[in-house]
Amino acid sequence: MKIAQLKTLIKHGESEQLEFKTSTANLSSGMQTVCAFLNSTVGGTLIFGVKDNGQIIGQEVTDKTRKELAVELSKLEPIAKIEFKYIKVADNRQVIVLLISPGEKAPYSYDGRAFTRNQSTTMRMSKEEYIYLYNLNNPVLWESLTSHKCKLSDLDRTKIQEIVRMSVFEKRLPESALSANISDILKKLELITDHKLTNAAVILFCKNNTKQFRQSTLKLARFRGVDKTTFLDTKMFKGNAFDLYDKAMEFLNFNLPVTAHIVPGKSKRVEEPAIPYNVLREAITNALVHRDYSHAGGSMEIAIYDDRVNISNIGALPKGVLLSSLSKEHLSIQRNPLIAHIFYLCGKIEKWGRGTIDMIQDCKKAGNPLPQYAEIGGSFSVTLRLKTPMPTIIYTQSTEISFDKLTDRQKLIIKNLQLAPLSRQQLMTKLPIKLTDRTMQLELTKLKNLGLIKPEGKTKAIIWSLIN
Repeated sequence: MKIAQLKTLIKHGESEQLEFKTSTANLSSGMQTVCAFLNSTVGGTLIFGVKDNGQIIGQEVTDKTRKELAVELSKLEPIAKIEFKYIKVADNRQVIVLLISPGEKAPYSYDGRAFTRNQSTTMRMSKEEYIYLYNLNNPVLWESLTSHKCKLSDLDRTKIQEIVRMSVFEKRLPESALSANISDILKKLELITDHKLTNAAVILFCKNNTKQFRQSTLKLARFRGVDKTTFLDTKMFKGNAFDLYDKAMEFLNFNLPVTAHIVPGKSKRVEEPAIPYNVLREAITNALVHRDYSHAGGSMEIAIYDDRVNISNIGALPKGVLLSSLSKEHLSIQRNPLIAHIFYLCGKIEKWGRGTIDMIQDCKKAGNPLPQYAEIGGSFSVTLRLKTPMPTIIYTQSTEISFDKLTDRQKLIIKNLQLAPLSRQQLMTKLPIKLTDRTMQLELTKLKNLGLIKPEGKTKAIIWSLIN
């Protein structure tokens, strides 16, 4: 392109396909426009070194300028090929012209956000337009297929009705849904297509584990210390997404400590979990909703160490979402929109694209370390560190007792005694199940004989504590 061609190009001013920038000082907003041109059906041209009124002023172009351009272009997702032209307009001054053809892999995003063009203005792309473009270029979703042997009778009708009630309570389904039959509900939620259950319906509601997908699996582990050398407890479950959600929360609540303290002016003690419950719930929901369920060998995994919790699942971040964008407003791209929609309806997802931001804010409020997000080998994980590492149990003077050898009731007793010495009656009030005095005394005696706990004080005022 020569100077005469440049003048002809800019003569009619900015338009839907042409935008001017005074210099690369406006590089970020310029790249937003590049993104918008890629998302259009006609493309466009961006020129650095021209004022809004069309006056050609040029700018100095150095190696630093070219590197800055390359860095900003690398923030476009998916990768796009852009044609550059450098036109000399004065001594040491050039105009930079970017020629952008319509992208073949729309929707495109820049720095985690998608943009579109409206007349001569670049603006944020709406969620609806983004989803439309994404589905247009990704027409076949695994969750919408019917590659299974599950029948309507294999679904958990009670669970479906519960989810409908929650969705009506959240005002995300009309009250008429309460009286609708199961089949009609599933059709309206696009979980039945061509009279067949979709894969999403199976993942969400199948109660027959012989017909549930193999990848609908949850692996749980509590390790001693800060590595995977020794297991204290390990479990594995297969089931629908809502059952796995409950199992995950149950395991985390059981294994993570809760401290309690008195706040001046309040009559009740305030409990403070090692990791805020909202953060745990959000992390689990994200893992279940954004998993790549098409990977038959995949699973969701939760590992608890003395100093942290790691939650991981198969499936890297969708195209257009960068790790660096998770700490700010970013695109909400659902790998499994049908599954995500059900979680949204019943209130387990509050706002699209806010989950990771809310986790960060909740950790800040609680004084916890911020979540750490990572992509490794096609999987995504979040690490949640504790403010104070948990004491590793269990040691005796001469032997070491494996935690997974204890009953769930005994584990609960140990967990409560980790926080503070307690009497038998105090322990009975803290357990979620009611026990008789005799049963509790038998459990305490068993733990005492194992060398794990010891009594202190007189008969009517015995306090139990862990043996260090």
